[in-house]
Amino acid sequence: MDLRSRRRAGIGLIEVVVVLGIIGVLAAAATPSVQDMLEQSRIKGFARDAANVFQIARSQAIRTGNNYIVFFGPPGTQDPAGTVLVDVEGTSVPLLILDDGAPSTANCHIDGGEGIEVLAAEIDVGWGVSDLSAVKVPADTGGATFTAPQSSGSTFSDTSNNPTNWVLFRPDGVPVGFSQNMTTCGTVGDIGSGGAALYLTNGKRDYAITLSPLGGVRVHAWVSGAWTQ
Repeated sequence: MDLRSRRRAGIGLIEVVVVLGIIGVLAAAATPSVQDMLEQSRIKGFARDAANVFQIARSQAIRTGNNYIVFFGPPGTQDPAGTVLVDVEGTSVPLLILDDGAPSTANCHIDGGEGIEVLAAEIDVGWGVSDLSAVKVPADTGGATFTAPQSSGSTFSDTSNNPTNWVLFRPDGVPVGFSQNMTTCGTVGDIGSGGAALYLTNGKRDYAITLSPLGGVRVHAWVSGAWTQ
């Protein structure tokens, strides 16, 4: 190889090293952005899935004529009889749909043999709000008090406005609250008692899923100091 060829080879190697260095710098700079994008995608998707849980329960109640209940909450949350919300493998789940049967026999408890659908937990997504949003979404008509960070994750309540982790869909699709009771549904509320909201956060973005008193569902995000409508 003559001197000219060696110089060309040397220049080519230097160019490759420089290009690889630039790619490395760009990749390192892009990594936080990619991670943030994935985090936001996860919580947005989970919020939509949570909204679907309400819609599924409502449509199933109308279709079957049965009472359907949605239970929700942090790990360890229980139904009125003390049964923890878990899947068939015993893993804690954040939302659970219960087919509680005909209104005449429903007891608002998770009994063996009753149909259950669950929504699995999502990494980095928790209940409540971050210190970014200190007010509840305007569409939230829940009776329970809202106080950031709202670690319970909801404003659902019973007929006395005590916080609960459930809502019942009647056969007509209307969501109502009910009081805690070890053997029955206790006192079941009238139309208007089931409207409230769920709150989700990953520490960077907050979401609210509102359930209207008549069963409509909507997803809201905290953006630029306000809830989207």
